[in-house]
Amino acid sequence: MPEPEFPSRDANKAEAGHSGDADALRARLEALKSELGDATARDEAENRGKSGSGSNASALGAGMRAASEMVAGVLVGTGLGFLLDRFFGTKPWLLIIFMMLGMAAGFRNMYRLGMRPTAPPSNDRGGPQQGH
Repeated sequence: MPEPEFPSRDANKAEAGHSGDADALRARLEALKSELGDATARDEAENRGKSGSGSNASALGAGMRAASEMVAGVLVGTGLGFLLDRFFGTKPWLLIIFMMLGMAAGFRNMYRLGMRPTAPPSNDRGGPQQGH
């Protein structure tokens, strides 16, 4: 984009023949304002898109964590029940009981994850919040 040409100090003393130059400068100023508005709108749209993708990523992370908590609870319970059944010879009772306990632990962990606050409480002063 070429460098803008600034008017000289004598621009305020417009003569009758220079009114066309003033009109051209006004038109150019309006075009630049329009371009600036378009660029500002594009930047705002990009910033909104970036902030939205960040929240999607955190939601995906929370979902993956909940799923892994559930799977881990079931696998640990099932494995422990299987080993205890082999040791005590009580097939399949301890396996079933510990698998249910693992499922309960997985659901409990998912519940605790869901009850966790999503953002720290905001405080304008930066100190701990106090009740009034």
